[in-house]
Amino acid sequence: MLIDAHLHLWDPAQLRYDWLSHVPVINRPFLPAHLKALDIPLAQAVFVQCDCDPAQAMAEVDWVAGLAGQVPVGAIVAYAPLEKGAGVRPVLEALTTRPLVRGVRRSVQNEPLAFVTDRDHLDGMVHAARAGLSLDLCARAPQLPALAQALEHLFAAVPEATVILDHLGKPDIASHGGDIHGDGWAASLARLARFPNLNCKLSGLATQASWDGWQVDDLRPYLDHALACFGPDRCLFGGDWPVIDLAGGYPRWLRAFEQVTASLPDAERAAIRHSTARRVYGLGAG
Repeated sequence: MLIDAHLHLWDPAQLRYDWLSHVPVINRPFLPAHLKALDIPLAQAVFVQCDCDPAQAMAEVDWVAGLAGQVPVGAIVAYAPLEKGAGVRPVLEALTTRPLVRGVRRSVQNEPLAFVTDRDHLDGMVHAARAGLSLDLCARAPQLPALAQALEHLFAAVPEATVILDHLGKPDIASHGGDIHGDGWAASLARLARFPNLNCKLSGLATQASWDGWQVDDLRPYLDHALACFGPDRCLFGGDWPVIDLAGGYPRWLRAFEQVTASLPDAERAAIRHSTARRVYGLGAG
């Protein structure tokens, strides 16, 4: 059984995605029929917000919910402007009325370091956790120490918060190759793993490597380190489709993931492939 804990869908004819203009290869609709054509054996998937125009974020949730009969979306991670601090509460209240919404994400990967630890952003994280929503975190390797500070604040305020680190904290594999210590990534990930309610998505690595030339052994040290730090019970598989099409496509990434994890005991592979995602996102039987 396979649950994809990080799936995107978009249609530029429905919603506006300014960032897609920078990646024309994927600047087109990616819909349930396109996913089905890949023949990936997904039992369920978690849809993660795609950074459409923030004014359309609620429309994105409702659009994806309307596709749930065509693709096995068991949960939605929606956009929320956490930098608004207490001002985000009306958005959170609206999101909690949507049955499929389990969590929120405000990507910080392209924001300055000061944004991560800004008081309003920290307060927004706390409000989201108190609303019963999980938080997906998308940050780059140099931002991980600041992210650790933000999580210290969050977990002090809401110890039971559920948090998920997307894409292993985006190590720069293209620059550092197999050196997991580049940008302090290995030490930063080990530091983050000390937060017991933080989980880690095994996703997005191929697009952090050389898009055209990556090999399984380029990714293996990063996956091995994440598994050693977090353990299988806090790791989740993510396809990151269709962004993964920039770096060889979903089937190739899935084969690489399966090759790296093939030697794990069955129970550990089951945790990464479906059990952890089911627990973290409150998924039903599918």
